[in-house]
Amino acid sequence: MKTRTVELAVGIFVILFAAGLFLLAMRVSGLAGSTMGESYNLTAKIDNISGLKERAKVTISGVKVGQVSDIQLDPMSHRAVVTIAMDKSLTTFDTEQLKQVEGYAMDDLKYSYDYTEASPEQQKAMEKQLIDNMKNITTIDQDAYIKVATNGIIGEKYLKIEPGGAFTYIPQGGSFPDTQTQGTVEIEDLVNKFITGSSQSKSATAETTASEGTATENTSFVTEADETTNDVAIAPTVQDEPSFIDE
Repeated sequence: MKTRTVELAVGIFVILFAAGLFLLAMRVSGLAGSTMGESYNLTAKIDNISGLKERAKVTISGVKVGQVSDIQLDPMSHRAVVTIAMDKSLTTFDTEQLKQVEGYAMDDLKYSYDYTEASPEQQKAMEKQLIDNMKNITTIDQDAYIKVATNGIIGEKYLKIEPGGAFTYIPQGGSFPDTQTQGTVEIEDLVNKFITGSSQSKSATAETTASEGTATENTSFVTEADETTNDVAIAPTVQDEPSFIDE
């Protein structure tokens, strides 16, 4: 009876342990624990997304603001096109914030060269376009940088957004500028660059040393030649004595 009780306890413990591992794996993979409500999509073209998978998290300052929803390949540029589902409640302005942002953007516009050189009618049109563009913006500015990052050294891959400082913002359904993306940094590439750089540095040092040695030899040769010439030049000459002097 006692043995059966021990076996039952061990069985329950094993089942609970397996269930805990399963839930942990689901949460780490992003298949469970997602509390994202209303969302919108952004896209980014990245050179190398090795290790990045769908449902990978997207963060700003360490806070999860979205997740990867789709990965495709652009047949023209051969770059990965990553579609991101962004949490609307975390990456859009409320009414008061939007008014403040509009004020900052309007001040920035009025100090621009195009605005100061435009006619009054053109200035009004530019102001109207700015306000219209503000209705569907996100909190992510056009200078924001998105890159593939890693949790720890060999952890999971995710996307990290680093905000910039511009007063122009990416609209909902828009995309990150192609110049503002960075792919996975391969360890093999870093090792190869280190090895290649070291060998090139050694070769350059050897060439420099050889060049200095040759220059030193040439300098020594010129110095010896100059000394020989000087010896010849300053050697005393024996003049014939006048014939009228008797020996």
